[in-house]
Amino acid sequence: MFEELVAAAEDARGAGAIGAWARVENAACARRLAAAADVLERLIAEAGAVDREQWCIDNWTIAAAEVAAAQGVSLGVASHQLLLADDLRRRLPQVAGVFATGALTYRTVAAVAHRSRLVRDAGALSKLDTELATQLSGWATLSTEKLHTAIDTCVDRYDPAAVRRTEYAARGRHIDIHNPADGSGTATIEGTLVATDADALDARLDAMAAAVCAHDPRTAEQRRSDALGAIGHGADRLACACGRRDCQAAAATPSTVVIHVIAREDSLSDDTPAQLDGHVSYSQEPEPAGPAATDPGYLMGKGLLPAPLLAGKLAATATHQPLIHPGQAGPEPRYRPSATLAWFVRCRDMTCRFPGCDVSATDCDLDHTIAYPAGPTQAANLKCLCRQHHLLKTFAGWRDKQYPDGRVEWTSREGQTYTTHPGSRMLFPQLCRPTAPAVIDHTADTDSDGDASQARTLKMPRRKQTRTQARQQAITDERRHNQTIVDHLLAERNKPPPF
Repeated sequence: MFEELVAAAEDARGAGAIGAWARVENAACARRLAAAADVLERLIAEAGAVDREQWCIDNWTIAAAEVAAAQGVSLGVASHQLLLADDLRRRLPQVAGVFATGALTYRTVAAVAHRSRLVRDAGALSKLDTELATQLSGWATLSTEKLHTAIDTCVDRYDPAAVRRTEYAARGRHIDIHNPADGSGTATIEGTLVATDADALDARLDAMAAAVCAHDPRTAEQRRSDALGAIGHGADRLACACGRRDCQAAAATPSTVVIHVIAREDSLSDDTPAQLDGHVSYSQEPEPAGPAATDPGYLMGKGLLPAPLLAGKLAATATHQPLIHPGQAGPEPRYRPSATLAWFVRCRDMTCRFPGCDVSATDCDLDHTIAYPAGPTQAANLKCLCRQHHLLKTFAGWRDKQYPDGRVEWTSREGQTYTTHPGSRMLFPQLCRPTAPAVIDHTADTDSDGDASQARTLKMPRRKQTRTQARQQAITDERRHNQTIVDHLLAERNKPPPF
């Protein structure tokens, strides 16, 4: 079937080729998700799988890690894909069959899985699966809102209490901060707040933006943006940027928040002309900017900071700490690295070193690649791992090998190999100069014997309830809420007429 789709796409031309290759893409996506479901099924069938369900790093997380590494995506993205793959395998096999033909998109099947997830009765779910598999191909041109309405109509026909209600929008409130890798040194914020909180924040930003003097060079929009940043630093007011000594609004509240920026020393004094505040209008097309005079800095876990922004906004008030490369220095005598060595490793790695993970190094554990005390405390044997991936390595069968230049070779439970490089390799390659190789101390006590390994397993954080139990409880709660709405609507509908 898949080969036929590819052959048809190769013979097509123009817009027809676009549609044909889209069907190939859909069919390939269906097979990719089916492979992810296979990974989970094999894991659950292993001996000891039942005990792992209580682990913080449970079967689901272990499977999601395989899916994430295979695609170079984060654990969260992989978990969402695995949830859809599991739904298609266990709950919606007929929809999965249509998906495999290339007739449905990922967006469509993801919407179906999400909006039918509250259906519990096997008979109702089977009927819903059959109807949706028949209807979905004809819904390809529907907008997102219309698609959701069509799916909800089918769900309501078989299980009214399973319809996703708009009241749950409040439960989904969130704030996300996106740092695009475009080198602009800016980030985008989007989210959902309770309306009263949103009004209060809006008024607060206006008040802070208006408290500066008339000579502040920033626009009102820029001041509102900077006011939100000031709140993030624990300030109760926005410092005026006029630069006048007699300005009564120039005093800034000392920040209670620490951020970490890596930069070359010459970038801190970059004098490239750049207008960061106010309006800029051009009477003619501006001249293209030439090559950067100095290299950008890097905000830990977030992205690039252009040198003019770094010099103009941060350098004057920041605390500067020199970064020392350990060179060929030998191992340190203790398990916990010195502050100098720890800071070097974090700056070299920049993020968690597991494939596809971008958790900031400042939020990571420092892991001995070869376990201490057999493995030394030195740069060639230390790397950053977020807590989830640290536990995954320790308990879930992943193996790693580290090189003096910071490279790490990973081998998964299923035997797949992946290589990750330090995050500084492109921006600050000098941090990746090889350090002294790690030498294993074969005389040291290790935990490789069975009794010690079993004792180590007991340290795995355990869940109060399994992931399955938590999901079922959430479904029960949402269905109970929905049922009260359904009962109320039925009662209103069955009232006698007023005449």
